[in-house]
Amino acid sequence: MRVIVFGATGKTGRHILSRALEQGHEVTAFGRSVDRLDAESGLRLSRGDVFDSDVVEKAVAGHDAVIVSLGSTGLRDRTTLAGGTANIIDAACSGNIRRLVVVSAAGVGGSWAQIPWSSRLMFKTMLRNVFADHQSQEALVERSSANWTIVRSAVLTDKPATGAVIAANTGATKRISRADLAGFLVEQLTDDSYIRQAISITS
Repeated sequence: MRVIVFGATGKTGRHILSRALEQGHEVTAFGRSVDRLDAESGLRLSRGDVFDSDVVEKAVAGHDAVIVSLGSTGLRDRTTLAGGTANIIDAACSGNIRRLVVVSAAGVGGSWAQIPWSSRLMFKTMLRNVFADHQSQEALVERSSANWTIVRSAVLTDKPATGAVIAANTGATKRISRADLAGFLVEQLTDDSYIRQAISITS
């Protein structure tokens, strides 16, 4: 499958690239600083800004699926996730690309009851702008015509993959490694279990 990854140069994005390549996908990494990535067999680099709709549309063309793993630029940022995702969705729809997998955060939407009190406090204070941006991002994805899946991740760690991922919209979410999150995201490319659904994951 030909897959393009947005947010490819972030910590999670790099894990996504590695896992997708391991699974035999043809992968394109999109970002402003993709030249920092190591050259790997099967990996194509597409340099650009997610806010440039023309560049995004050209980058997405010819792919079968899109994984969105955008990150906020800072605590005051309220637009990167939703604004960037809006351009990606438009490009995917124009290019007739049906599969869209988007990283969000546990606590967003109907998953508020699944997160611990410490995460709720952070979302109400320091991370309130990031939380609002995720809410707007999810709303855009849910209105799209793509076969989307929103993956609401528990708090991320840099620990090695365990392969033990719990996907459920009930029960508490605590932590999950970026490597395990990446593995789950790549699995969704060929798994229809959560088509047009938002699902929370934790370890």
